[in-house]
Amino acid sequence: MTRLSYCIVLVILFAGALQAMAGISHAAQVLDDGVWFTLPGQAQDISVTEIGEAYAISVDGTPLRWDPREERWRTMSGSFVRITGAAERRPWVIDGDGDVYRYNGLWWERKGSDVVDVAGNARGEIYIAKTDGSVQRWLELRHSWETITGIAKRLAVDPDGRLWAVTPTNEIRMRDDAGWHTLPGLARDIAAGLNQRVAMVHPDGRVMLWRMRDQRWFVLQGVDTATDIAVTRSGAPWVVLRDNSILAKVRIALSSGIDPQDQETGAEGLSAPEARPDDIKADEITADEISSAYPSASPPKAPVARADPSRAEPISPPPSETQTVSNDDTREGSGDKTERPVADNLAEDPASRTYDGNLTFTDTRDSADRLAIGRDGSVFAIRGGDILRWSNSQGRFNGFPGSVVRIAVDPDGNPWGVSALGRVFRHTGNDWQQVVGQTAADIAIAANGDVVTVNAQGRLYRTDRNGTGFTPIDGQGVSIALMPDGSPWTILENGFLQYCGDTGCKTVRQKATSLATGIDGTLWIVTPDNVLRRYNDDIGDFETVRLARKTPKRVAAGPQGYPWIVASDGTILASQFFERDESGDLRIAARTSEDMEGRGDTASVTSNIVEGFTFTKNISFETVETDAAPSGADIEIATGNDGVVYGYSYTNSPSQSGSMFVYDERRRKFVAESTAFGDQNANIQDYDVASNGDIWASTLSPSVGLFRERNKSQQEFKVSGLTPAGVAVAPDDTVYAIFYTGGDYWLYSKGPGSNSFTRFDDFNSLYDVSVGAGNDVWIIDRSLYVRQWTGTSFEKRPSQGQKAEAVRVSRNGEVFILTSDNGVYRWNATNKSFDLIKNSTAENFDVEEDGRLWLSVNNTPTIKRARD
Repeated sequence: MTRLSYCIVLVILFAGALQAMAGISHAAQVLDDGVWFTLPGQAQDISVTEIGEAYAISVDGTPLRWDPREERWRTMSGSFVRITGAAERRPWVIDGDGDVYRYNGLWWERKGSDVVDVAGNARGEIYIAKTDGSVQRWLELRHSWETITGIAKRLAVDPDGRLWAVTPTNEIRMRDDAGWHTLPGLARDIAAGLNQRVAMVHPDGRVMLWRMRDQRWFVLQGVDTATDIAVTRSGAPWVVLRDNSILAKVRIALSSGIDPQDQETGAEGLSAPEARPDDIKADEITADEISSAYPSASPPKAPVARADPSRAEPISPPPSETQTVSNDDTREGSGDKTERPVADNLAEDPASRTYDGNLTFTDTRDSADRLAIGRDGSVFAIRGGDILRWSNSQGRFNGFPGSVVRIAVDPDGNPWGVSALGRVFRHTGNDWQQVVGQTAADIAIAANGDVVTVNAQGRLYRTDRNGTGFTPIDGQGVSIALMPDGSPWTILENGFLQYCGDTGCKTVRQKATSLATGIDGTLWIVTPDNVLRRYNDDIGDFETVRLARKTPKRVAAGPQGYPWIVASDGTILASQFFERDESGDLRIAARTSEDMEGRGDTASVTSNIVEGFTFTKNISFETVETDAAPSGADIEIATGNDGVVYGYSYTNSPSQSGSMFVYDERRRKFVAESTAFGDQNANIQDYDVASNGDIWASTLSPSVGLFRERNKSQQEFKVSGLTPAGVAVAPDDTVYAIFYTGGDYWLYSKGPGSNSFTRFDDFNSLYDVSVGAGNDVWIIDRSLYVRQWTGTSFEKRPSQGQKAEAVRVSRNGEVFILTSDNGVYRWNATNKSFDLIKNSTAENFDVEEDGRLWLSVNNTPTIKRARD
């Protein structure tokens, strides 16, 4: 096929025939076109949205998504019988039992039952036809269905929101603001494009097109065995035949933006390509390594990284001095462009000149979850929600007041951050100030000072530099970095890169889990297989930078493009220390407040889509060997901040017996661990483990109390007049404990450097607690409702209430609950509901920092671990 460079063009093969309809008499109802082309694969249902997204259900029930670039189908998970495209690449489907589901980007969420058809458009308007013929409309804000007038067995929604229906007696109707209207003729299936460009399948299998001006149907020649139909925005049909083959009148070829109208083409585009394998496989890197001398340096250093040029497809990122980017508020990048000047002295700034030579990475002897570097060379890090700032003079990271889970640095060295509640904050140089009205899941700042955020739905917003407002811009993603001119690179939900510049957005055939841009415009990424790569303008491609003895996990880049790395073990590696004036750092930190609770809306800040452990509702588990544990006792699981998975078993029959175990990754089994708690045969009510290996436990015997065990030595922590009832250790090693007297159960906390607990809040109905990064506190109350701390109070999640018996929050922000029927559910912040994880029955559970579930199933004992 002829590849159209990065521009989605809907190629209309029969546009001339449609234009010729004006000259056809009323007696002639056949469009003598007859030209169709065959798409690869077989299907039982098909859907095409007005923005060019196509979906199908294969003969075996597998949902398919059309890849316009490769012109082939890509498989999705599940088994269904009907499908419709909808807003934000979130199709809806119906399974063989009549249950309707919506795709949330990770899995399918059940939204209703007894459904025979579902239809939607790219604006997010969704309708279903029920088995009794009734029609319902989805109310997104209420997350519920509303019954409307009408009866249908097949539905279609056009881009303008009109509803088209086929009744159980095959009559055709259309609903607009004035109500229902009956159209002539009979239909089996129906589809609708822009401006009432409608097509239908007649009960005898012919395909017909509706002509609004004549108020009549015209037969489209060449097909007489159709069963199901979809149309592009211009009304060009795709059909499924009785033998399940797929025919189309339109070819969809990819780029990254959608042209506002389908474009005409000649007949030379009729041939369909052969089907290709489902997975995209990157080219193997075969170039010789480039060796050179190691530069000298006094600190201990890792071996020089060497770049391996690969043979992947060139992507040609824009030069760093580009000054025009799209500022349209649509998702397709087809709007007007606005000019934004690059900072006055950016071109002359030495920081904008790309480094020359090879890289030497120095171990900073510190650890973090994330890094960010400003144009002035300020380096900030996040560790368990705590903020750190690098000091060249002291050769270490120092604490900086505040708590965030995402961070960026402006050109003046002031940090911006996103709290665990999704609230956005900026440091003014004096103190933290909330960007009121905005929530985000990620944030980035360009060398010219532009600030762009990504919200929980993947939309991009440019935020005013003074934090007073924000504007939607082109692009989407789950993680973001900015070129020096402010144009965004993002990682999409599927892991591929996207760049949005002055010609719109384009998707790049390179996957990443982390990305960063230097002040010079150098683009760095970490791939899903933990390889550090850098874009090389000279070869027009990515090249690999290999690290000895360390595995990269995340990357940040600063002046001259020098990268800093967070390794998989949390180690921070620096390739360059940036000279800057540090004289004001301590003064700024001293006058900065710790308070970053903020006010207003909250949002989820998670990143499991492209990094760490990826979830599906049909996750599979593997059984872990526990032959070292006694039978007849459940093993209580705890994933420690030290990266170790712990298990503790206790039985009081025939005598008290307690044992601690740890998971041995190499042997893939639990092995006995010698602890004072185990030696005492302690009856542990609840426990957790800090990053230094301290075991915090609330015990019932040999004595009731809250104890910390360090190197088999124990210390008791008390709150006068109260009894402990539970404990949790946050990622920053803050200890949270439940203490009670009578019917009052309060939450107390103790910082890592403190020896006493203080009351967290006056809420007095605690049952269970778990804490994520940035002090993201989740609890179960005594009525068993799930609640989240919003900065001022514990609010129900969701607002209508969800009962559970245990809650666990991972370091990367994933929230899980265990219900009374032993089911494990995951919090879906987009839909504000908990989704059941199938095959996840457990007596107790915990979750690793990357979101991997561990389940204690029964007292055999059986332990299960989520598979990769």
